[in-house]
Amino acid sequence: MTGKELWAQYQVYTRDLTEHGRTLGFAGVGICWLFKDGEFTFPLLVYVSLSAFVSYFICDILQPLLGALSLKRFTEKEEERLKTTTNTIEGEIEKPRSVDRPAYTCFLLKTAFLVTGFLIVGAELARRLWT
Repeated sequence: MTGKELWAQYQVYTRDLTEHGRTLGFAGVGICWLFKDGEFTFPLLVYVSLSAFVSYFICDILQPLLGALSLKRFTEKEEERLKTTTNTIEGEIEKPRSVDRPAYTCFLLKTAFLVTGFLIVGAELARRLWT
């Protein structure tokens, strides 16, 4: 496989995880809603789970935002460098992996928050089933 093919496959995986993750995030919040009592309060574990799901959605929004801002900053800096050295902004620019680090960090964090939210919901469900 070429590097281009590998990156295309990588994008499929991350896109699928993001799309399914959003659906699962909303489902997780819906499941948490089932644990409310008559006074519309939740057990502590459900509050923690809801916090994890909210954190997931925050990271889901931050991922493309930070990726775009990081790439914009890098691109503008490189265009300025090209302009001063070649008198044009056209040319090859090699992007270091560090440019993608903020978006990738959010990708990993949002996945961890989603899994954590479901683990905590599972713990609350298990607590209810065995007590």
